[in-house]
Amino acid sequence: MVWSFVAGPWKSPRAVAIVPTNASTPNQPAADAASEGETMRFRALIGVSLAAALAAAPVARPAHADQAFNLIWMSSAALLAAGAVGDLVRGNDISSNTMPREVDLLTFGAGMHNVWSDNEDDGKLRSALARFEYRPSYYLWITHPIAGIEVTSKGATYLYGGFMADVRFGKHFIVSPSAAVGWYNQGDDREMGSPLEFRTGLEAAWRFDDGLRVGAAFHHLSNADLGESNPGVEEATLNVSLPIQYFVGR
Repeated sequence: MVWSFVAGPWKSPRAVAIVPTNASTPNQPAADAASEGETMRFRALIGVSLAAALAAAPVARPAHADQAFNLIWMSSAALLAAGAVGDLVRGNDISSNTMPREVDLLTFGAGMHNVWSDNEDDGKLRSALARFEYRPSYYLWITHPIAGIEVTSKGATYLYGGFMADVRFGKHFIVSPSAAVGWYNQGDDREMGSPLEFRTGLEAAWRFDDGLRVGAAFHHLSNADLGESNPGVEEATLNVSLPIQYFVGR
């Protein structure tokens, strides 16, 4: 029997394991089947937990921006809990902080601002939305920083910075809760009650092997009642996240 050293993704001493390269494993098929069964049961458990959390959250309706916020934060909490449990029980099957570290990403998004238009005073304004976001590969625990700008077709601008957490379900599917704070200039768009606006949201994306992500996102903006009014606004976008190597080479 020959033994070899295999290093983990961070090449750290803790990630080094000693494994046999040609060990005989006569019961490997049965073990694999049992492991797959355990994986499916665990996924079902997490799925039920997420569904319960979503069902418990109020369904967002026009004129109730706080319900959109509640839907986002309760879903985010359930996702982070799933990732934390997955880290302990199933490793990389469902995980948050054991995934391979990502490369820097440049995200381009397009969609709608003020999805649930509910304010008669502003004419129930809806507008097209464009977003550019930078996602560095630096991680702090399970989160990584984000910074970006949003511009609407009616002249509103939102500059923001914050944090995002990636929760993986298998190798390719990623759901990412995020929270940010920024400066809002309404232009000819909706009056938000304060230039200081907080943004919470969720993105669901498919990650390709080279790091490219394609997905959809939903966000809620509000001033946390720090302004004269707090109408809040919801945004929906389709996003494409490109590894920075696409632009600067490898």
